[in-house]
Amino acid sequence: MLSCSRAQFREYPAGSLIFGEHDKPKYLYLLLDGKMQISKHLPSGKRNLLFQVKELEVFGEIFVSAAQEYYWYEASAVRPSRVLSLPYHFIYGVCQNACDHHKMVIRNLLDIQAKNNLQMTKKLHIITNTTLKQKLALWLMEISGGQKKAVMDMNREELADYLGVTRPSLSRTMMELQKQGIIRIEGKTVWIDHMEELEKIMEDE
Repeated sequence: MLSCSRAQFREYPAGSLIFGEHDKPKYLYLLLDGKMQISKHLPSGKRNLLFQVKELEVFGEIFVSAAQEYYWYEASAVRPSRVLSLPYHFIYGVCQNACDHHKMVIRNLLDIQAKNNLQMTKKLHIITNTTLKQKLALWLMEISGGQKKAVMDMNREELADYLGVTRPSLSRTMMELQKQGIIRIEGKTVWIDHMEELEKIMEDE
């Protein structure tokens, strides 16, 4: 399939742009090594972090149509990354041989699209809450899976962009929850000592 599709392996240094918001979709990407961010810049210049891409995840899966000729969002490398780029004409079309593995790729891409839609729905659920404390509480409950331990896969600046708030406001809110004894922060690990109090924030705020 790699030969048939004319796929290419590419490397990107940290901070580099893989594609921009107004670029025409030409490839589907698989992250082999590293970390990517998918974001959108607002007219004010502020960045809205939509989600992050981890190793062995697919990104850039826009279904090309006459009405959608550009990405709308951008993808950038958080750290040095290696990706596999597959041309759209191969991914979203079946060759004359109609190979089983080609059909499987298309089915898997539909599954990936469904999972990404769910991910964006969860984010919408988080950021539409009224206060920052509510947003943070719901985010912590989501990434912890209802357990006492939550491991953050974003630094505070990235998390602030994800929640659509400023970093100082985020830090103050996290410190407030820690002073209240609801959470304990140890590096990238957040221990939820009182889950019931975290859930209560959703009702009281």
